[in-house]
Amino acid sequence: MSFVIKNHKDMVLSPDIILETDRCKLRQLKKEDIPFIFSATRYKGFNDGLLWDAPENEAELIEGYEERVTKTWNEGKSYSFIIYLKENNKALGGISIRKDSDRAWTTGFWLHPQEQGKGYMTESVRAILRLGFEVLGAEKIESCYVLWNHKSEKVLKKVGMTFIEYIPQGFMKKGQWVEENKLGITKEEWLKN
Repeated sequence: MSFVIKNHKDMVLSPDIILETDRCKLRQLKKEDIPFIFSATRYKGFNDGLLWDAPENEAELIEGYEERVTKTWNEGKSYSFIIYLKENNKALGGISIRKDSDRAWTTGFWLHPQEQGKGYMTESVRAILRLGFEVLGAEKIESCYVLWNHKSEKVLKKVGMTFIEYIPQGFMKKGQWVEENKLGITKEEWLKN
């Protein structure tokens, strides 16, 4: 892994960093990935458990891209990756890690509906945990999932995360509160695994 230290207190990853798992690679999300992301949002219910609504068109995803992805990456606040297969460069999904506080980070992820159930996300979350703990200096990494999303819950538990709290008003979706559970893992717990 390559990374660049901007100053003594702030570490910023090089945009050309590539994380590898057994079957996947993770690289910085780019504008060229937007058609793939848009294709995932065409599946009924795909966005129901995500903080963002399904866009009407690709232009909606492009709007604000620089602010959401490039600027936050360059500031060391959030790192968004696209996940793809090593063998054929086929895009699979997305994952990010965001700074919550000085020592705590959060991760979120999604997988294209056609690629779910194959273990790709478990590999990818493990890579993000390693990045967080070994490179970014995280002491704790957390993640939330909507209560009905048992696939995400399973991934989080497989990588060693444990229950922290139930959040009855996790986020607002279509005028209704969506309930979430928060799971997390400390660096000490991760090292034991």
